[in-house]
Amino acid sequence: MSKALNFSAVNLGCSKNLVDLEYTVGEILKLSAETEINFFPDPEDDQVEYVLLNTCGFLSSSRDEAETTIQYYDDMWKKLIIIGCYVPVKNDMFVKNLKNLHSIVAHEDTQEVGKMLIGNEKLEKLKRWVGKLKQEKLKKYLDSIHWDRWESKAFVWGSENVRAFFNAPLGHEYLKIAEWCNNTCSFCIIPKIRGKQKSRTIEDILEEVKVMVKSGIKEIEIISQDTTRYWVDLYNKPQLLELLEEIDKIEWDFVYRLFYMYPDVLSLTHLERLSKLKKMLPYFDMPFQHISPNVLKSMWRFYDEKHIFKLLDYIKELFPKAFFHTNFIVGFPWETEEDFKMLCEFADKYEFDSVSLFWFHDEPLAPSFTLPNKIDGATINSRVEKLSKILNKHYDKKDLVRRWKELEWIIQETDDNWNITVREIIRAPDIDDYDTIIPEDISEGNVGIWEKVTYSMKKN
Repeated sequence: MSKALNFSAVNLGCSKNLVDLEYTVGEILKLSAETEINFFPDPEDDQVEYVLLNTCGFLSSSRDEAETTIQYYDDMWKKLIIIGCYVPVKNDMFVKNLKNLHSIVAHEDTQEVGKMLIGNEKLEKLKRWVGKLKQEKLKKYLDSIHWDRWESKAFVWGSENVRAFFNAPLGHEYLKIAEWCNNTCSFCIIPKIRGKQKSRTIEDILEEVKVMVKSGIKEIEIISQDTTRYWVDLYNKPQLLELLEEIDKIEWDFVYRLFYMYPDVLSLTHLERLSKLKKMLPYFDMPFQHISPNVLKSMWRFYDEKHIFKLLDYIKELFPKAFFHTNFIVGFPWETEEDFKMLCEFADKYEFDSVSLFWFHDEPLAPSFTLPNKIDGATINSRVEKLSKILNKHYDKKDLVRRWKELEWIIQETDDNWNITVREIIRAPDIDDYDTIIPEDISEGNVGIWEKVTYSMKKN
C-alpha cells in the first residue's frame, strides 16, 4: 500500500458546478482499493495535503473570487488541483506565480484526477474494472473498502460512476440532465468558455434517479443551463416532457423540481402536460431577466411580454399552489426609465414569490461589453432600491399568510439555543428564504426531515 492520500474539496459557483465536483470526488474515492484515500470536509485541516478547487469563471468577479481562493490555499501550502470554469479563462501570469500548483484539469479530463494524484499506472486498469461492475457488485465492492467511514458527507454509488452526494444528509440532491448551452445571450460567456449543449440520454438519467431514491434522497433538483431545451442537440426538438413523464413513473417516494425553464420554448400545451405529473413540485424557475421588449432585444432574448403574460396566467390557472422564482437584471445598456417602469409594473402585478436581483455586470468577455448607452452606477443602485421595495412588499404580505399555516419543511441546521433553521419544501435549497422555528412551535411529532409543523415566522 502506497502513502495515504489526504484531500479535501472546495466548490465555487453554481449547483451545476457542484455536480461536477461530486463526480470528481467520487472518481478519486473509488480508487481506495489500491491506495488509502481520506476525504476531509475541512480543506484547512492540517492533515489535508491536496485541495481540489472547483472554480467559477462566469463573470470577472467570479474569476477574482477563484483567484482569491486559490491564493488562500496556496499560501497555506496545500497542493492545488484546479478544475472548473476558471480553467478556460485563467490568468496565466497568476497561475505561473503559484507555489504549490499540482495540476490544472480541463472539464473533459476531471475523471482522471484520481490517477493524476496517485500517479500509479495500475489504477487505470482498476478504474476500468470498477466501471464495468454492475450496480450490485459495485455496492459490495464499496462496502468492502468501508465506504461509510466519512462522517460529515454522504457517499453513494452509481451504476458506473461513483458520486459523492454532499447534500444527501439534507434529503435533496441536484440532477444535471445536460451540459452547457446553445443560447447566445449578450451578457453571458458560458457557450464561449464551455461549449454548446450536450444532453444526457433518458436511460442514463433514469438510472441516476433510481440510484438517488434508493439512497434515501427525497427531493431531486433537475438542472442544466437551459432545461427546457433538453435533447434539442440530439434530435433537434426538446424532449423534456418525455423525460419527466418517465421519471414520474418511478415508484419510490420522492419529488422533483425544475430549474432554468426558459419561456421561449414553453407552450401552453407543455404546461398542460406538466400539470399531469404527480411527483413534480409546482415550482417555476423562469429566468426572465427583464420584461421590456427593448431590453430583451439588447440581451438577445427572443420572446416578448405577451408570451410571458400568457404563460404566467395559465400556470396560475393550472397550478393553484405554484411558486414562482425568476431573475431580473437591472441597469442593462439601453434600459430607459420607461423600460424600468415596465419591469416594476411587471413585478408588482405578478407578485413573484422569489426574485434573484442582479445589478448589470459589465463583463469584459461578453458581447454586452461593446454596447453603448451604459447606465451609471448611481442610477442602477437607485433602480435596484426601488424594485427591491416592490418585491419586499409582496414577500411581507405572503409571509403573513404563511404565519400559522401547517407547512411541510426540511431541517437545515440547529443552533446552540435549539432554534431550528428549516426550509419549506416548495422553496428551493440555496436560492429561496429559509425560516427559523423554536421547539415549542412544533405542533406534533419529533424534529425530523419532511415533517409537518405549525410555526411562528422568524425570518433569517
